[in-house]
Amino acid sequence: MRHIYIRVLVPVPNWECSGCAGSGYGGAVILSLFSEGIFTPHALLDERSIDILSAATQRCSGTVRPSDILHAAIDSGDQGVLSVLSLTLAEGAQPRHLLETIAVYNPGSRDGQHFDFDGRRERFAAETLAALDRFAAEFAEDRDRLRPVCLELLVACVLEQPDPGDRQFLRILDATAAARALRDQVRVSVEPPPPLLDDTGRLRSEEFSADAWAVLEQAAERAGELGYDRLLPPHCFLALLGETEGLTERLVRLQIPPQLGLAKVAEMLSGAFRLSQHGKDAPPLHRDGLGEPLLAMLAQAQRAAAVWGAEQVDTPHLLDALLEDPPPRLASVFQTDPLRVDLARMRELLAQSVREARTAGPREVAFRLAAGSPPAEDLTWVARTQGIPPARHLERYFDALGRALHRTTDNHVLITGPAGVGSTTLLRELARRAAAGELPFLRRKRLLRVDCRDVPDTESGAKLARIIAHVAGRTDLIVCLDGLGALLRGPGDTHHVLALRSALKERRIHLVGVLSDQEYDDLLAADHVLRELTTRIPMTEPDRNSARDMVQQVADALEAEFGVGIDGRVVDRAVVMSSDFILNQRLPLAAVKVLRRACEDLDYRRTQHGETGAVVTGAGSGSVVTGSVVTTEDVVRVIAEVSGVPAEQIAGTGGERIDYEQALGGSVFGQRDAVGVVASELRRIKAGLAGASGGPASVMLFAGLTGTGKTELAKTVASFYSSSKRLVTYPMANFTEAHSVSGIIGSPPGYIGYERGGKLINELNADPYGVFLLDEAEKAHSEVWRPFLNLFDEGWIVDQRGVKAHGDRAIFILTSNAGAEIISRMTREGRPEKEIVAAVKEALLRVGDQSRGGPVFSPEFMARIDRVIVFRPLDLDAMVGICLKTVDKQRAWWLEKREKELVVPESLIDYVARRGHLANEKSGGKEGGRVIGKLLKELIDQPLLLEGERREEEFRRCGRIECVFHSSGPDGPWTEIRFRPAQEKEQGQEQEAQEKEQEAAE
Repeated sequence: MRHIYIRVLVPVPNWECSGCAGSGYGGAVILSLFSEGIFTPHALLDERSIDILSAATQRCSGTVRPSDILHAAIDSGDQGVLSVLSLTLAEGAQPRHLLETIAVYNPGSRDGQHFDFDGRRERFAAETLAALDRFAAEFAEDRDRLRPVCLELLVACVLEQPDPGDRQFLRILDATAAARALRDQVRVSVEPPPPLLDDTGRLRSEEFSADAWAVLEQAAERAGELGYDRLLPPHCFLALLGETEGLTERLVRLQIPPQLGLAKVAEMLSGAFRLSQHGKDAPPLHRDGLGEPLLAMLAQAQRAAAVWGAEQVDTPHLLDALLEDPPPRLASVFQTDPLRVDLARMRELLAQSVREARTAGPREVAFRLAAGSPPAEDLTWVARTQGIPPARHLERYFDALGRALHRTTDNHVLITGPAGVGSTTLLRELARRAAAGELPFLRRKRLLRVDCRDVPDTESGAKLARIIAHVAGRTDLIVCLDGLGALLRGPGDTHHVLALRSALKERRIHLVGVLSDQEYDDLLAADHVLRELTTRIPMTEPDRNSARDMVQQVADALEAEFGVGIDGRVVDRAVVMSSDFILNQRLPLAAVKVLRRACEDLDYRRTQHGETGAVVTGAGSGSVVTGSVVTTEDVVRVIAEVSGVPAEQIAGTGGERIDYEQALGGSVFGQRDAVGVVASELRRIKAGLAGASGGPASVMLFAGLTGTGKTELAKTVASFYSSSKRLVTYPMANFTEAHSVSGIIGSPPGYIGYERGGKLINELNADPYGVFLLDEAEKAHSEVWRPFLNLFDEGWIVDQRGVKAHGDRAIFILTSNAGAEIISRMTREGRPEKEIVAAVKEALLRVGDQSRGGPVFSPEFMARIDRVIVFRPLDLDAMVGICLKTVDKQRAWWLEKREKELVVPESLIDYVARRGHLANEKSGGKEGGRVIGKLLKELIDQPLLLEGERREEEFRRCGRIECVFHSSGPDGPWTEIRFRPAQEKEQGQEQEAQEKEQEAAE
């Protein structure tokens, strides 16, 4: 007979294990499985472990090997061990194959007949002793908490100490992965899992995959249909069964009779659990709507997910938890006729299916809003499936952002700042860090960006309500509303701030809002309750060095996207010149847009017109010439298109201190001082000093005679400052009556046009960077200027409807002919600029309002004008410049519209400029530059039209029109018009050169 010595049958105090010194435990006081050298498994007081160890000693042959304990554990059929081992077996293998393999290389004894086992330590293999000593030491650290998973810990220790036979023959089992999974099961049992409910009682959706959460939502619907006010495990099974092509459906099909369909199974289960024919509302996924059995099942599903190495509970984990402890009625329906389904077998098949899939993790599914919502993007899904490159120079925002989101209450964030400074990039970087685990508390959260910037005010309330309703109850979602201001503004003077505040207080939405500083001030700043619920994080435009680095990162991506080369010099020029000339956009977005358009234009020329460039990749003999290169000229061309400033004026500028004088001087001649003052105002705006006192970006008054370039300079400023690239002109001569102020701020209530609002308010809201020309300001009624007092002082204006518009980014330019005589006289006298400006201001204060008998401009109104800029009478050089510019426009028109080259000799230009200057002098400066246009019509347009009518066929066929100027004739100077065919172009050029030489000789 074989003898097993069990010396202790009661709990054994912690003894020092004689074999521990060599096991790395340093002789610590631990629980010993050997009392006086004799094996005593009953010291564990765990029936599962005692039975397994006893079975191993009965099986062994000579010495107890690790495979004896493993064989006993598998043979016992313990599901806690088998479910883990099943997941780590090779494809197609089953636990019984492990038993068969062990029986080959370690057959053991037959019914314990081969030898007498006395329990001494010498009867255990060295690997087994090491495993038992390690197990005893770990178990002794916390016996009460580890006792429920004592067997799992024992098998894990055994798998970590294989003997040579195990290593050679147990290849169908990944022993390392199995040990790790068993230890995960131990850890999950010892360490409490994350709570299933938050502090308000809501089920925490971040603990579940998208599929699992959808099953729970469907289960709640089924519970309501069956008449329940609590969600229970059977409802969850019905929802799992209803998954299209789901795992539960496949496992049920494997066992039910072929004549039964899944619809019949679902019908039988629904009938077994129906309480009423009259359904109820679906119970909420909240403590009040979740039954205790379901909460217990979900807790078990959490443990299964952890054991299977998944971060979230997925549908297989829900099914596994259901099958581990199935509800009695559910088990009864399955096990009786006509189904005859073996739930234990189903659980085995479940483990096999998960193992074959080689993953227990949930599939990535992007979260989507309901139809009719604004466009949305699941940034977490993008980060996990497509990747988001790390963003640069945003670190300064993350401390405040992380602390705000980490709060348990009042954890909503408002990101404020101008468009283009990187708010969207900040959201993407937040999603990247959360998905990568760099922000552990956000690891299970999902960031959803919703683009609300284009939501009309008539639809904003409905769309906000739809978004909140769709995400209510989801604790895993952080909803990033980009363009929150548009979503909060209602029609007229209404807003939806109270609706948002209510949703935040009731925690129906976890919000990160993005809006401008003005929207925050207008809509949210006065609401102290909402300010307490949120944390404001202001974003500012990065400095140029940071912007260069950020744009360079985008340039690297553009190179790969378009197959082009973009060197650092081009990036630097894009940053500097976009900052200098595109004043209505912010870095880094302004430069990014310029580079992208340059790449697109280059790609168009390359693919559609066959243009080629070269970029060298690699080095030495392995270098390859491919693609094209984006040059500084490409960047200049794009900026010219966007800003409206001619490319030739931009080229050579864009240094650290932009030459605005050069940019503006190309369109206005003879006004060097005026251009310099306007240029200094633009520098002040670019430096961020505009509106520091609360008013508009700039308020300037252009004073001087007509035709001196006031309107032309205003148009040039608008071309590269305004978003619309157009000058918004208000002829103030149309506002000579007091009631005409309605043309500015709208009609009063009850009058026609009230619903349209104020024109100025509407245009300011449409283009906050607008340039507004208030032409001939001295002709307006004094009451018309009253609304401008607050606009020029505080930077905002309100129309008759109560709609508010901000003008702190707009430029207002007033023009006036008042004081023109003073300017002309003092200019002839050679007076300095300051004296002329002071005299003009005095003259403007004396301009009277004939209807009231008082001044048009009050002293307080004049005090709100930043600069009074004097336009002097035009000299000869100015007239030459105006003439050249006008002729260039004519040449461009003929070439573009008629495909004919217009040739105008310098002698004609010189004559027109001199004659125009003389006419302007005789009129006391009243003619201005407009006289040039009149003279060119006389000497070019009229002769050309007459000759075209007289020689119609010749005119139609010609490709070149030559104007030959004769300074004298019977009726004075005249112009001879010659029509030349296109092929005679070169000959015509030679003849023109000869004629010039002849004129010079004469």
